[in-house]
Amino acid sequence: MKAIQVALAAALLASSAAAAAQTATDAQCLIVSNAFSRGAKDADAQKAAEATLYFYLGRVGDRMTAAQLKTLLDTEMKTISDKTAGATMNKCVQAVQSKVQLLQSLAPAAPAAKKPEGR
Repeated sequence: MKAIQVALAAALLASSAAAAAQTATDAQCLIVSNAFSRGAKDADAQKAAEATLYFYLGRVGDRMTAAQLKTLLDTEMKTISDKTAGATMNKCVQAVQSKVQLLQSLAPAAPAAKKPEGR
């Protein structure tokens, strides 16, 4: 019985650590995508940042309170600098693009257009 409890506790610890790491990454992506969506000079970069912002905003858990989110954002803001913001943003955009590609891979291929028969 004790072995089952230890295994269950270990599984819960592992999953909560993974969830916490994911939440930190999500918070970093929220921060940089918000900044880039407001400050990007290039229209395409601004659109990509806005799409990334909405993607990561959608990942905020329903059970997270405003105080918890503020604490998380404040903590993760300290990990981002002017030197690292661009690379962080690129990783966030790439993650969103990979999800889009995943969804597109599930869509059935469009049938080839039939060519009109000649005379």
